[in-house]
This record gives sequence, C-alpha cells and structure tokens, in this order.
Amino acid sequence: MMLQLNRNNNRSVSKYRVTPRLVRSGVPTTVTVTPLGPSLAFQDGQEYIVRFVPKEIYNDTFIDRPARFDTVRVTPKDGAISVTYTFYEEQEWVLSILTPEEEEKKAKPREFHVYSLFEDLYERNPYRGDLHVHSNGSDGSEEASVVAANYRKHGFDFMAMTDHHNWKPSDDIIKTFADVPLGLKLFHGEEVHLGTIIHIVSFNADRSITELYRSNTEEIRARLQEEAKTLDTPWGVDPYEFAYRKWICEQIREAGGMCIVPHPYWIHKPHIFNMNSRMLEYIFTTGTCDAFELTGGQSVEENNYQLALYHDLRARGIDIPICGSSDSHGTDKSVYFGISQTLLFAKDKEYESIREAMLGHYSVAVEQEYGEEIRIHGHYRMVKYARFLIDYYFPGHDELCVEEGILMREYALGSAAAGKALRAMDGRVDAYMHRTLRGN
Repeated sequence: MMLQLNRNNNRSVSKYRVTPRLVRSGVPTTVTVTPLGPSLAFQDGQEYIVRFVPKEIYNDTFIDRPARFDTVRVTPKDGAISVTYTFYEEQEWVLSILTPEEEEKKAKPREFHVYSLFEDLYERNPYRGDLHVHSNGSDGSEEASVVAANYRKHGFDFMAMTDHHNWKPSDDIIKTFADVPLGLKLFHGEEVHLGTIIHIVSFNADRSITELYRSNTEEIRARLQEEAKTLDTPWGVDPYEFAYRKWICEQIREAGGMCIVPHPYWIHKPHIFNMNSRMLEYIFTTGTCDAFELTGGQSVEENNYQLALYHDLRARGIDIPICGSSDSHGTDKSVYFGISQTLLFAKDKEYESIREAMLGHYSVAVEQEYGEEIRIHGHYRMVKYARFLIDYYFPGHDELCVEEGILMREYALGSAAAGKALRAMDGRVDAYMHRTLRGN
C-alpha cells in the first residue's frame, strides 16, 4: 500500500501550474499561475483581484468582521497571471483570485497555494526515502533489483537495502545499476542481528558488520564480556547487552555509516518488546545510536509507544534524530511497503547530506495505515512543510517516477533499450523539482 497523497479533490495541481511553489520569507517574489489548457485561461484584459491569505500567522482578527488581507489588482498576459508580493514568516499561503464582479457576487475564488520559507529550509530539497528494506537476500519475497525498481516507481528518491545478516544484496543492486543514471539513490545497508534480540540498522556502512563478527566471534565475545564488567549501567540495562549494542554502532560508524534503532516496541514471542525500554532510553541518552526509526511497518499500537517515548524524551531535552521506515519484505501486495517512510530536507541525495539533514532534525517520519489519513511526525516546522509538499509537490514528482521505475526493472532483467531510455530521461525529476519549487 502506498500513501494516498491528497486530502481532498480541491487541488490546483492538475489544472494550473504555480511557479514557484516556494518563496523566500521577506523577499519580494513573483509567482505565476499558468493554466494547463486554453479553457482554464485567465481572460487577457480582464482585471483580477489577488488576495494573499496566510494560513498561520497574520496581524488581524476575525472578531466582529472578516479578516482583512493584502490584495492587488492585476491583468493576465497570455492567459496567465503573475503577481509580486513579499511573503512573511514561514507558512502556507493561499492566493485567492477572482474578478471584481465575482467578488461582488461572493463567488467562489480560484485558489492556489505557495509556501514561504526561512533560508535554511529554502535552500534544501525534499527527498523521500526508506532505510529499512528487505529482499530475498534474507526473508523478503523479491530480487533486490526488482525491489529497488518498484521503490522508484512509487516515488522514492533514496533507499537502503538492509537484509538480515546480509550486506551483499545492497552491494549487488548498486553494481547492477552502476552504468545507468538513476533518480533513485541506492545505499549499502544491513540489519545487524547479534544474539536473538539485538536489531540495529546499518545505513551506508561499506562492509558487513555481521561478517566482521562471524569472522572473529570468540575473540569479540570475550572482549565484550570483559568490557561489560567495567560498565556502570543503570538498573534494567544489562551491561553485556549494552556492550554488544555499543560495539555494533562503533563498527558501523568506523565503516562510514549511521546506526539506526529499528522497531524497539515490536511485540514478539514471548509477548515482550523487541527492546527493553530502559535499554532504549539509555541508548539515546548516551548517544550510542545515531537515529530512531520512529515509525515502521508495525501495528498502530507498537508505533504509538515509539511516538510517546519520542515526545517524552524531547520534553526532557533529548532530541533524537528520526526517520520513518517500512521494514518492507516485498513490494507486491505487501502490507508494509510504503506504509512508513522518511521525508527529509537536504542539499542533495549524497550520504553526507542525508546524514546532516537527519542529525540536524531536518527529517520527518510519515505513516499511513489502510483507510486512514497521513500522519507526519517530527519538529513542528518540518511537519507543516512536509504536509504542504505531500499535497502540492509530490503528486507531480511521483508521476515522473513511474516510468523510471518500470525501466529500472526492465534494465535489471537485461534490457539494453531500457538502459538507453534511462539515460535519455536522466535529470528529469530534478528539473521538475527546481522548476516547480523555485521556478528555475
């Protein structure tokens, strides 16, 4: 199941092109509304009133009278309307457009949405990703290359294949697509399991942590047993288990990656959480792990516990970097595929930029259960901005990804023609992003 993006059908994304969708707060910016078809054109020579309605922060009141917002009068050119305005604060805006005659009759206006941003967010790009994915390299149902292709087909910009105990599938898909340009950035990954209960996602490590452990198990185990004797952990935090978790995270970082805590409140036999809550808090308060898989392919109950802990820790001053991941075990009729994902704001899709964005709290976890509305979790300013992008940017983005995903699958299965087509469409989604969001 994939996220159902639009909250309702009252959208301008299919009838008009609005550029740019993003504007710098406090900087005069020209926004152009262009009809997608002659029947929708604004009438040249006709005067139109454009009203600028801020969604969140406004210096007016609704007491005793309607709120009064800034307006300008413009005339279209070639059926399109361009208007210059200095948008303030960081928020969503509605450009409400109608003729003076329509306003007098209290007709329903045409409405178009833009977003004003402070500079730190304006200079970043939005990317959708999943950092916890399985193939038939462990217990998934499909070839790793097919999984990657289907992720692109459904609008993902980056992903890591993280098979259980197995780093090689992630390396294989990177090599499979090495000779063609992709809009989907592929990363190495592995879900590291040592013992029966420890699960840690390795993102971007350049080698397998599992294989490192297996190659010298007895020596590592003896060393960790000795280290555990020196650890002064609080009650409920087993020092030996903590030593293992700490060692895994150290090895991931030494291999150039990030360590992510996945599904700590997964309920499994014998009816216990996958991770002791005292251990989980200690991991985060000591900075042992880099990030928290805030929502995953789990039940609402399990994700609810994780969200509650996240908010409690933030209230205590512990602000954990977050991501959303699916724990997908297949993309064909899978109950996990797309149910949870990361949306982050980074300079580009390279690892250092993604890492900087996540550690800097420029990321949100996005989830949607069957038949339910989208829920977005993280810092408030990131959540409200992500909601805007889900409605007004990603629908067009996702349309462009479909063909690329189909071609990726064909290329992985040996089609030279698919490779040629992928090269021909290189950069198409990025061009759409820059044109739509910033008008360039």
